[in-house]
Amino acid sequence: MNSKDRNGNLDVSAIRNGDKSAFKTVIDLYYKEVYWYAKSLSRDETLAKDLTQEAFFKLWKKRGILKEGVLIRGWLYKSVRNTFLDHIKKYNKETQLLEMAYADALDNTIQTENEEELRYKMEIVEREIQNLPKKCSKVFLLSKKEGLTNNEIADYLGLSIKTVEGHLTKALKILRKKLKDKIHVLFVILRYTE
Repeated sequence: MNSKDRNGNLDVSAIRNGDKSAFKTVIDLYYKEVYWYAKSLSRDETLAKDLTQEAFFKLWKKRGILKEGVLIRGWLYKSVRNTFLDHIKKYNKETQLLEMAYADALDNTIQTENEEELRYKMEIVEREIQNLPKKCSKVFLLSKKEGLTNNEIADYLGLSIKTVEGHLTKALKILRKKLKDKIHVLFVILRYTE
């Protein structure tokens, strides 16, 4: 079956019927274009690749419900956009939950610690933060001490958002391990304050 109709448009019915060569034609025609669109949205190479692959996967998975005349290119763009927005919503929700947990832990710690103990524990935290790998320490301090968002840190340091998230995750894992026996874990791990 020819994967293009007389106008040179993709034959949606071929894709809807599971024609793998028609689907390969879609990938060949649109992969790079959709990837660059995803990258312009996310500004992150890894996330852009994931968004692009997800769009093509969804297209194949939902091929049976495609309507005749649908513009495949537009469908792929919309899929990338929706998946990206879902990613942002999920990330913001997780961040909000961590911030609430931090606030609760901080309140609990302040109520149970006297000032001298708190100062001693903060010195321990300071020391462990200084012992982090250089990039992890810098990203961690920009996030927790300066209050910059991951996007702001990425722009400031010329890194991708995923790289910033990776450094924060690594820093938190190291601090959890180093400080678990010394300090109320959530106080140290979820937020760094002076």
